[in-house]
Amino acid sequence: MTSQSLENLVKQLDTISESDGILYGRARLLSDAEQKHQRAILQYTVYLALSDAFKCFFLETIELINPACRPKVTEPLSELHEIFVTRLIHSFKSLCGADRIAVCGYPYQAYTLLQDVFNDLVLSSAALQKITDFYSVDGVIPGKPIDIAQVKELRKRTEFDVCQKMTGKESGLTQQTQDELSNWDALFHSEVHGVHLSLAAALGFMKGTELQPALPRFDAVQFAMFVNRYFEVCWMAHRLIPALKPSGVPLSQAWMDKWGVLDDALEMTVQALTVQHGNKIGAAIVELVKTKFPFNAQSDFPL
Repeated sequence: MTSQSLENLVKQLDTISESDGILYGRARLLSDAEQKHQRAILQYTVYLALSDAFKCFFLETIELINPACRPKVTEPLSELHEIFVTRLIHSFKSLCGADRIAVCGYPYQAYTLLQDVFNDLVLSSAALQKITDFYSVDGVIPGKPIDIAQVKELRKRTEFDVCQKMTGKESGLTQQTQDELSNWDALFHSEVHGVHLSLAAALGFMKGTELQPALPRFDAVQFAMFVNRYFEVCWMAHRLIPALKPSGVPLSQAWMDKWGVLDDALEMTVQALTVQHGNKIGAAIVELVKTKFPFNAQSDFPL
């Protein structure tokens, strides 16, 4: 398109989007509603503190590893370390994105992002424990040409095998935990693939008794649904952070103490679902994390 045609297009868009004399006025309603939702979230002081503390610690670790650890590595790092670091940073960014989306008023949309993060973290943890390997997770066989169909098949097969060994019938987890995790995963699927949670929230509208707003509106139940799953997945990511350290290059005692404080806080938050509210998923996640994410502040990259 020429610059003149682009200019004309913008003028047309301006014209059709004017509301009460304000260009794109209705879009501003979205911003106003998002800001109102953010103000409503301020009451959740523990959520805000723990979420930001997790982010601060992850960023601090990346800052420390780049200048502090790299010069001390005397042997070449495996490319597997680079793959793992990239995958974990991607998971961290996804968690940050989900958090911002939820805080701005879209908790169910944020909720749907957590399933992929959970799956990626489970695969990474399995690879670090040599239950699988990062090549199979990506669907490639080193030294062989890339075949898209074979890549898809290997990835699918790897994910199935890992699922069985990490959360399924070959995991060694209690049957109750397996059942809870299966229900937990099914709930993700119900929203990701069928927007069933969103439809349930719109039941009043479908019955003709309520309006269905398109603007964000604070709903404590929807936000709590996101928050619970968010901290569960954050805890899994936190358990993998020590593996960012190259072998033989420990970080300070202060860093290890911070890791322990956050680990305890995340466990307490997750466990509260069972202890305070009788929801069995809290205890199930605790068993999953402690059994299948067996890393601590002294851990380092094991491959």
